[in-house]
Amino acid sequence: MKIGIISDTHGQVDLALSAAREFIFRGVEAVLHCGDIGCDMVLTEMAAMFHTLGIRLYAVLGNCDIAERWDFYPEDIGVEVLGRFGELELAGKKIAIVHSDDERAFADAAVADCYDYLFSGHSHVRHDKQICRTRLINPGAAGRGMHPSCAVLDLVEDQLDFFTIRRSE
Repeated sequence: MKIGIISDTHGQVDLALSAAREFIFRGVEAVLHCGDIGCDMVLTEMAAMFHTLGIRLYAVLGNCDIAERWDFYPEDIGVEVLGRFGELELAGKKIAIVHSDDERAFADAAVADCYDYLFSGHSHVRHDKQICRTRLINPGAAGRGMHPSCAVLDLVEDQLDFFTIRRSE
């Protein structure tokens, strides 16, 4: 099972849709947004692309998302907003998702020794690290910076690929 990992879109719908197209091209079955979504249109437009393909979109909230209201998505649209901290099980892997501005939640999840993966955002710097059992992955910022990036992870093969996204022409 392949999953797309995106973070820090900061309301940049065009970059989020470029990432969504790349996720579809790469055959993902689910997408995880690690916070700082920026506006509801990011999730709405991505979900519209994913809906007929059966790709689920999960998201956690970041420090830039706190003022917004995020509980209005109908269940059948394919979007699930998990709050400030999310837990999922996909392809038999236990996954935690947190926007790492919550340093305590991030640190606690990293050393809990109960997650296979911990996905995060906030730093705008992509990384791939290991702490004991848990692989920590940050896809970088999709909506800010000189080189907006995302990632695709094959949960079965444990193969991670970062990629740069570009604005649609």
